[in-house]
Amino acid sequence: MKRKPVQIILIILLLILWTAATHAEAEVVTVNNNGDGNYTSIQEAVNNAHDRDTVLVSPGVYREDIIVNKELTIRSHQVFSGSQTNRTYIIGTVSDNPVFSISSDNVTVNGFYIAGDPLGKDTYQQVGFYLEGVRNCSLNNNTLVLTDQGIVLKSSQGNYLNGNLVSLGNDGIVLDNSEKNELSNNWIVENNQGISLNDSFNNTLVNNTACSNEVGVILQMSQGNKLAYNLILKNEYGILGQAAGSNILTNNNLYLNGIGTYLKGSSNNSLYENEFINFLNAADEGNNTWNSSSAGNFWNDHTGADADGDGVIDNQYAINQITGAIDYMPMVNRISSGNHYETLGPSGNTLLALFEKKYPEKATSNREKGVVIETTDLGQINKFLEEGPVFLRLGAEWCEACQHMKPILDELASRYGDKVTFISVNINKNPPLATYFDVGYIPDSSMIVGTENGTYVYMQLDGNITTDRVRARIIGLEDKEVYEKVLENVLAYEEKNNIG
Repeated sequence: MKRKPVQIILIILLLILWTAATHAEAEVVTVNNNGDGNYTSIQEAVNNAHDRDTVLVSPGVYREDIIVNKELTIRSHQVFSGSQTNRTYIIGTVSDNPVFSISSDNVTVNGFYIAGDPLGKDTYQQVGFYLEGVRNCSLNNNTLVLTDQGIVLKSSQGNYLNGNLVSLGNDGIVLDNSEKNELSNNWIVENNQGISLNDSFNNTLVNNTACSNEVGVILQMSQGNKLAYNLILKNEYGILGQAAGSNILTNNNLYLNGIGTYLKGSSNNSLYENEFINFLNAADEGNNTWNSSSAGNFWNDHTGADADGDGVIDNQYAINQITGAIDYMPMVNRISSGNHYETLGPSGNTLLALFEKKYPEKATSNREKGVVIETTDLGQINKFLEEGPVFLRLGAEWCEACQHMKPILDELASRYGDKVTFISVNINKNPPLATYFDVGYIPDSSMIVGTENGTYVYMQLDGNITTDRVRARIIGLEDKEVYEKVLENVLAYEEKNNIG
């Protein structure tokens, strides 16, 4: 009878020992190429790490290609001063090898700046991240430039891509024979193809931005995918479907693309509650549905009236009458007056009118000095501009660099807030603002000193003013001194004008 308590005690001891051994397995190993860490190369750290370890990489430039075949978290340990030198760069060395090759489940990679070899003759043959046959991996807040393909998922399921920027390559993000992956808050800018789904199923794309690519999003022989709340602008083709079926596209904003959506050899797709403001809004050569049971899409080139005030224009919108591609419930124009719809072309003025109507001005323009004002309202920006210069920061909640900029912005507001209004805009809460200000990378900051013939006038870092925001804006996270310089320029400009 005494053996049972002994057995229980032995079981408890074994559980304690197993728990201790499990916790002992998970360690943090450090990498620093100046010799201060456990290892000087990322691959060396990966080779010596165990499953569930964290590899913490110090800022610097690492020239290597990394093979990850263990369940690891690999994280950049940035010094959050905002300096370009305190970022963690990885430059690939062999053009035929991915910079990161991941073949294990449960891998997380966060916060790196990745590029193909700028000195190699075959730079554009390199892949940034290549994941094959994996599950539950996460790629977060990475920046990839000058790669043939930024991120590739092949035969992979249930992975997460969030907050990555892919630019200046051939293919931004590629899903090949992959399913049930989630892509959110990624920026795909100035590539050939932005996001490509090839023979892929049941993936979710939400709140991504595809801008200035040849093709924003391509669905090729892919089914059951959902695209929602994405901003797709200034591409030759916004969304291109080729032999794609049973996909759902809803609440996407397609602005200033050559063709908003082109469905070629594609059928049984559903498109509703999207906004189309493009040079050609849609082309449909298949058999697809352009409205739900309660709402269709908003078309900037559609005219008509809403006699019963139900938010649906009374006459249908034909995409292709030959194939029967018709939106039977086109949505009322955001800039409509009463039951009458005003037709406007795809221009900045259209977008301006749209989001001023969709996001009306606040009732007051009073501000508390010395604080950063959060807004998504262009009208409110204009009201504050009547009081004096406005420092405008465009960003998003998911943007890590934007979060690191927040204390810098708060400090600047406390010092200069009696003479300058500091405004922070979350572009995800008003996507047309990203189009209006031509945002391609965040954080995006600029100093507005006034208006000229309906156009904003900006202060440059060299002390000159311009109506060309490209010349005046500050892209990315910079040292506090950079922002102080443009603010001092503004104060000198204001003082000179007041004296004059």
